[in-house]
Amino acid sequence: MLKETMPGRAELAAERIRRDFEAREIPIDDAVLKCTVSVGVAPGRAKSLDFDAMLSAADKALYAAKRGGRNRVELAGHLQAVPLEVARTAS
Repeated sequence: MLKETMPGRAELAAERIRRDFEAREIPIDDAVLKCTVSVGVAPGRAKSLDFDAMLSAADKALYAAKRGGRNRVELAGHLQAVPLEVARTAS
């Protein structure tokens, strides 16, 4: 959870995590393991936070990311996703 974070900023943070995770190489014996991660981001308002509903929305966004090709970030709800070019330049 990212407190007091606008959905677009949360999505950018998730994209940085996704990108960093993808760049890691994990040595195992004589091989190298490369992994990816899909993330579902769901906005919530602190004053009217329904944790179960927010978690459910994030879970649905996660599965949408997987259906969309995996190794991506998906924002729940009607909010538009950050274009990948913008996310790649965010640091």
